[in-house]
Amino acid sequence: METTSNYSRNTEMQNSETNPLKKWVIILGALAGLFLLTTLYFGFFAKPVMNKEYVKIENSNYELQGELDALLAEHERIKAQYGDLSEQLSEKDSIIMANAAEIEHLINSQADYNKIKKQLARLQNISQEYVQEMDKLYQENQALKTENTQVKADLEQERQDKANIQKSNEDLTSKIINAAVYTAYSIHSAGYNVKAKGQEEVTDKAARVKRIKTSFVLGENALIEPGPVNVYCRIAIPGTGKVLTPGSSDSFSFVHKGQRLQYSSKTVVNYNNKAQNVTLNWDLMSDDKAIKGKYIVQIFTDDQLLGESSFTLK
Repeated sequence: METTSNYSRNTEMQNSETNPLKKWVIILGALAGLFLLTTLYFGFFAKPVMNKEYVKIENSNYELQGELDALLAEHERIKAQYGDLSEQLSEKDSIIMANAAEIEHLINSQADYNKIKKQLARLQNISQEYVQEMDKLYQENQALKTENTQVKADLEQERQDKANIQKSNEDLTSKIINAAVYTAYSIHSAGYNVKAKGQEEVTDKAARVKRIKTSFVLGENALIEPGPVNVYCRIAIPGTGKVLTPGSSDSFSFVHKGQRLQYSSKTVVNYNNKAQNVTLNWDLMSDDKAIKGKYIVQIFTDDQLLGESSFTLK
């Protein structure tokens, strides 16, 4: 009995000596279990929650970036549409691009969603103002183009009107100049026999001719400046081409269209714009004889040939 009692006491003493190791095993086992539970919790319960939040943030950023990209794309389209006019709003364009860069930075840094939305709304307002100002510039530019086109058209019309008036004036002047000329009609030339008492008798006999007389009517013309006008008569000798003339000097000549011509007789008519009868005589010297043939008679002023006539002596 005593031996059995001793054995029991020895066994209790051994168990009490191994208790500290058992405690550590229990503690470590408890920690391992806690770690396992924590791992299971975050692996199967907490991770989906974190994933959902992450996806939500990513979707928000994608949405914001999409809005920003669409706004910038529209801004570039407007600039391209208005072409050179956009250069006049370069300051406004710089403001838009600076705000876009700031929003881009906020999106990348995952800033507050509402703050970014406010910045985007502000940028949209600035962009709308940009479009309105651009449209106003376009309208003003179109108005200026229309005005310039009208001014050019008016100037061209005025130039054309002046050209037409000038042409009309030139035509009128030309008509006046062409119309302001002397005319002669009823030109008649013949040989005359002058009797002792001065009486004249028409004759076609060369031997009896003492005078060659040319008469005509100097026509009426209100466009000619009234005043004295020189009238010349040239009588061509038949078959010679020469002209009957009082002398060979330049005293019995005149210049017509740059050519000096001899004349047979001359008179000065005091022209008063009315029709006037004019007569020019060529008297043969007492010892001269008219030759037979056809005589050509021409009537001139200083500027023009009035006309001609002819007669034949036998």
